[in-house]
Amino acid sequence: MFDQILENYRKATEASLQFQQLMLRSWGQQWPLPVGVPPAATNLGALPEQLHKAQKQVVETITDMLNKHRETLDAQYRAGIRSIEEAFRVGEAKDPEQFRKLTEELWRHSYECLKSLAESQMRDIQAVTQKWFDLASHGASAVKT
Repeated sequence: MFDQILENYRKATEASLQFQQLMLRSWGQQWPLPVGVPPAATNLGALPEQLHKAQKQVVETITDMLNKHRETLDAQYRAGIRSIEEAFRVGEAKDPEQFRKLTEELWRHSYECLKSLAESQMRDIQAVTQKWFDLASHGASAVKT
């Protein structure tokens, strides 16, 4: 029984490896080459410099993205602390009208925080996506020249 399980696992692993190799070959064939130049004649001397530039841009993009994420988290924590303080203030209401007013303020503040967080995350995603597209297009044009 264990032999059959191990044999099936081996076959699944081999199939997965073959699939990965096939995908890598397929993706490798999609890289743009200079027009009119056969693949064997491409300038491989400039490749390390281009890879270094691309790597540096990727590192800068990721660093910017993580810094923005940290700033967003800091803002979320500040808003959370403020919401907790406001929630405790609601409990100190002296009459139903004051309770209603404080509850509405708490709700409004929570909604605005959530809205600004969603907008901030969307802007960050758009900025990072634009940087990745720029990097990809500059990388493709660098290989062509």
